[in-house]
Amino acid sequence: MKTYLIALVGAAIAACHPWISAQALSPGDTVEVKLRGVPAEEQAQVNGNYVVGASGGVRIPGLSQSVPAQGINSEQLARSIESAYIREGIYVKPAIEVIAKTGKAKTDEISFVNVGGQVRKTGNVPFRQKMTLMQAVQEAGDRTEFGGRSIELRRDGKLYQLDYREEDVKNLELRPNDIINVKEKGPFEPRSN
Repeated sequence: MKTYLIALVGAAIAACHPWISAQALSPGDTVEVKLRGVPAEEQAQVNGNYVVGASGGVRIPGLSQSVPAQGINSEQLARSIESAYIREGIYVKPAIEVIAKTGKAKTDEISFVNVGGQVRKTGNVPFRQKMTLMQAVQEAGDRTEFGGRSIELRRDGKLYQLDYREEDVKNLELRPNDIINVKEKGPFEPRSN
């Protein structure tokens, strides 16, 4: 009876204050995830923006399965991510903070560039005016030790092959929906680019 009464009061409060129920996440929402209490290199692999997928989950680096996010708020998602890291034996006491950055309606107005290949964190990076190719690569955690100088840029259905050693390539201004792919180093490519 007590549990039923608590649930009933919670539902009544949510009905009176629509902003409470609006905090529930749904596919298309963007959340910012911050990992604390672990070495900086590991934080860099996890910290960033993630989009709740069509299936209602969020893919978090290091976890074998996506974390369910649909229908819960950012605080509940943070606790779920912590539990998943503990359950999979990755961290003993992770401290996760999740900030809901946009709702589904706002996500449609936000543009992204996609960074993939040999970077530390592949995925969408929020687009901003005057963003350069180098800034996008850095927001994706920078190139891995296997990342080469060859970069593919897909823009408006066309594929461009670029050399990351060239300053004008690093400073190339991006457009919304650009796709960047950092290629693996070639066998004869020097270690320092």
